[in-house]
Amino acid sequence: MTLHRVAIALDFRSLILIASLFSGLMITLPISAEEHPEFNVQQAGFTLDDTMLMLASKVDIELPDYISIAINQGFAVPLMFEVQILALRNYWFDQKIVTLKQQYQLHYLPMLRSYAVFDLNTGQRRYYDSLPEAVRELEVVYNYPMLDVNNLEYDRIFYARMRFGIDIDELPLPLKSSALWDNDWDLQSDWFEWDIERPES
Repeated sequence: MTLHRVAIALDFRSLILIASLFSGLMITLPISAEEHPEFNVQQAGFTLDDTMLMLASKVDIELPDYISIAINQGFAVPLMFEVQILALRNYWFDQKIVTLKQQYQLHYLPMLRSYAVFDLNTGQRRYYDSLPEAVRELEVVYNYPMLDVNNLEYDRIFYARMRFGIDIDELPLPLKSSALWDNDWDLQSDWFEWDIERPES
């Protein structure tokens, strides 16, 4: 066998070895975050209190270990849910009528040995004995006032959408450094959408 043919044979064997290793890696790769999201809006919708649209929602929250570690080390992790009401448009992007962002901070208070959920919109702070208890507080929203339904025009079609996640705009600078944390902090759920039905006039 000539040297040229030996080189071709070695290259072919190398390609087979690389392909085998790559296929093995593909099999053992972890499931992507998209298939198991940290935040998932399971239910959301409006009820009417007289003419006021009141939000009710249920979110599934699975905090990654690095976020729990950051909280236990004293960082206030900013969380939020965002709700938008939009009007359908046939030949252009749908029009945003209302956008509301509810902001929280979740942090640990070592002196009190408790976890706190700070509602930035109202200034209220609630305390819990464990991190799972504090997280459960954030999973459910009930009777959250959004908008007077009379402000929505009768001749248009409206829908709403909601998402939950890390409020990346409010994230402390140390948490944004990949050198300190082996993670991605830009975590948000997909949008959950639903139609807005008007009461009978």
